[in-house]
Amino acid sequence: MNKKMTTLFRTAGNSNVDDEYEKTSTLSENARRYLELVRLSLELEKQKEKMYLVLNEQEKEEVQNVLSQIMEPTIPEYLTVRDVALLLDVTPQMVRRYCAEGKIDAYQRLEGSGKWIIPAAQFLHHPNWSAFLRKRQKVKNQSINIVEKMLEYFEEEE
Repeated sequence: MNKKMTTLFRTAGNSNVDDEYEKTSTLSENARRYLELVRLSLELEKQKEKMYLVLNEQEKEEVQNVLSQIMEPTIPEYLTVRDVALLLDVTPQMVRRYCAEGKIDAYQRLEGSGKWIIPAAQFLHHPNWSAFLRKRQKVKNQSINIVEKMLEYFEEEE
């Protein structure tokens, strides 16, 4: 690991960088590069979260608008209770409770129905957000593949 990387990780609160590096010295060059990227990614996530917390409401809205234009198919405008439960690693019942208590910005489709509409913008800073989007895209791609296979199958039947 170069001095720049060591300094970066020390400033990130990891004082055992040299020890950790020694443990990985038997790894291949590609494995070490990958580990460096993972560590940098974690640091970037921390920095992203800190930056999001200092944004005011107008800036957060501006960010959401730009991100929705850049990543149109990826970032949903609203999330389901189940999506938020996966994102926060809690049960759907807890998400409903958080919505009812106002801990999560949400509103009911029909008053008293228990069906919540949850704006996605409030979770952009969450550490699990990127993983959530990747998983969502993977599920979408799998669904598209299943539909394409079914169409091929029905076309062969005719």
